[in-house]
Amino acid sequence: MAEKKQPTYDDIINLANRRSFFFPASEIYDNYPSGFFDFGPYGTALKRKIVDMWRKELVKKEEFLEIDGAIMMPEDVFQASGHLKAFKDPVTTCQKCNSTFRADKLLGENVKEGSFKEAMSDKELTEAIRRYKIQCSKCKGNLSEVEKASLMVKAVVGVSKNKATYLRPESCQSIFIDFLRMQKTMRMKLPQGISQYGKVYRNEISPRQTLLRTVEFTQMETEVFFDPDKINDVKNFREVENYGIMVQRHNEKEAKPIKAKDLVAKKIVSGKLIAYCLARTQQLYEKYGFPKEKMRFRELDSDERAFYAKEAFDFEVLTTVGWLELIANNYRTDYDIKGHMEGSKKDLRYCYDDGTKVIPHVWEISIGTDRTFFAIMDNSAKFGKEGLYLSLPAELAPLNVAVFPLLSNREELVKKAEEVNSALKDEFESFLDVSGSIGKRYARQDEIGTPYCITIDFDSLKNNDVTIRNRDTTEQKRAKIKELPSLLAKLLKSQIEFKAL
Repeated sequence: MAEKKQPTYDDIINLANRRSFFFPASEIYDNYPSGFFDFGPYGTALKRKIVDMWRKELVKKEEFLEIDGAIMMPEDVFQASGHLKAFKDPVTTCQKCNSTFRADKLLGENVKEGSFKEAMSDKELTEAIRRYKIQCSKCKGNLSEVEKASLMVKAVVGVSKNKATYLRPESCQSIFIDFLRMQKTMRMKLPQGISQYGKVYRNEISPRQTLLRTVEFTQMETEVFFDPDKINDVKNFREVENYGIMVQRHNEKEAKPIKAKDLVAKKIVSGKLIAYCLARTQQLYEKYGFPKEKMRFRELDSDERAFYAKEAFDFEVLTTVGWLELIANNYRTDYDIKGHMEGSKKDLRYCYDDGTKVIPHVWEISIGTDRTFFAIMDNSAKFGKEGLYLSLPAELAPLNVAVFPLLSNREELVKKAEEVNSALKDEFESFLDVSGSIGKRYARQDEIGTPYCITIDFDSLKNNDVTIRNRDTTEQKRAKIKELPSLLAKLLKSQIEFKAL
């Protein structure tokens, strides 16, 4: 039996372009900048549902506060946060064609032996480029010495142009700045998570691989504030203590499941709060459709971590382009609150009811929404009888259901289909399709991930029933029209199985 074909990265991108899930921004102009993407109707719907599930499964369940901070912030913020000094990448430029490359990545792509990390000095990276005779991958020209390039995107505000501002490179800084107001107005009790979703901007050295490396992207960010002396005071820890978290230690080659309680007992993490957050994060991605064997928290060694991190785990999933980082999980300690206290000259400490004050520590869950979007498409892509389709979790599918008349040229069937579609629209994201053969209509809905299709045939006119088709199995069942809203609601929430209809 021939091996079933597996989708490739190019298959995913082809589908995304063909159905306008996402595509280059300003594409009708020849000189549009790389690193910016627009999302079409199906992409917008999928992205919204990814965010909605994050809100439902993490923000709401954990009673995190959600804010919506400004995208543009004054220079003082990033001076205090350390971004103006440290948020830089090592780059080298071709002396012939002026193409720019990130030095550590370029070495990693061209040299099999050795390990090249961002933390290496400019001199070390330059010597490695010379030693291994690395040249420009585009024109084979010689490369310049390595130097640090800022990832910050500067912005001009106001007519006078005398107020230095930047587009935020990560969404967490407004969370830190708003911490004082939140504790005063929202009756906060530590530990407390504060979340937000929104756009961020980074002067990416070489945008590439569509959504995987861009200048403009979105984050689902959470900063969990806690008293470091009470890191083990986690009220719901028992719910996850025996849950297996896929962890790859920094000195090991593969990930393995480790119970949350064992992460604490073996001192792999500093305390229960961190193990709890890792567990809840992995459970969210199980809801997104990823099996455990395709997920891992890769522990970062000291020379890989961000400048503010005491402990760090990159959450990665296995895709057609290999292991892809989706989430930065960082123990930021009191770095940010201290920095903004110094920069603003304000007291940002948390005050207990008895007047005791503490500078809270922070655990960060910084999710790349666009990378998660790509990874979900990649993970759900399959080849079926009609070609490539998306086996998306029902809660994420852009459309809940599509309604077809069996024959598009029979007025009575079209009219009945319109009635059924109209009855479903108030409760579901329903779509009426009367164009093309029934097989082509099924295929169109399969490739955007619609879990169920309803067909109106001649028996429907006599019996007031329809055929419901399952996307993944192509199995079909008959159901009464009056029962459709109840059945679809249960199917979409996985309260009943399709084969039980």
